[in-house]
Amino acid sequence: MSSLLTLAKDLEQTSKAQRQSTGEMLKAAFSEHEASVKQELSESAKRINDAISAHDLTIKTTLAANTKGLLKTVSRTWLTIVMVSFLLICTSGSILWWQGQQIVDHYQLISEMKRTEAMLSAKNNGVQLSVCGDNKRPCVKVNPEAGAYGEDSGWMVLAGK
Repeated sequence: MSSLLTLAKDLEQTSKAQRQSTGEMLKAAFSEHEASVKQELSESAKRINDAISAHDLTIKTTLAANTKGLLKTVSRTWLTIVMVSFLLICTSGSILWWQGQQIVDHYQLISEMKRTEAMLSAKNNGVQLSVCGDNKRPCVKVNPEAGAYGEDSGWMVLAGK
């Protein structure tokens, strides 16, 4: 029985040694596996960060290009609005100036005609000039009671005072 006891003790010690050896091997394997997993996770994190940085750069570049395009479009639109407004103001001003000149010219002509009419009326004893018919021809009032004169009876006395 003592040999059995010795054999059991030896088996227990061998088993303990194997258990310790297996534990150390497992620790070493797990440490190696943990280091490998950490390295892979680190590399994966680096790849993800690089991809995010590249995507951010692409977005920033696209946004900058779109902003420049938008600014150009807005600038062109406002420039067009300003130019059209300027042309409209200039055209309107020119038309108003031309109409003002026409009004001044007509006012001067009417004033001259009134002066001429007043002068003729004063010299011809109150004879009044007018326009007659659809063609607006100049005409004067005559005195039909005074009769016609001249060889062809084409002359008549003007009506006056």
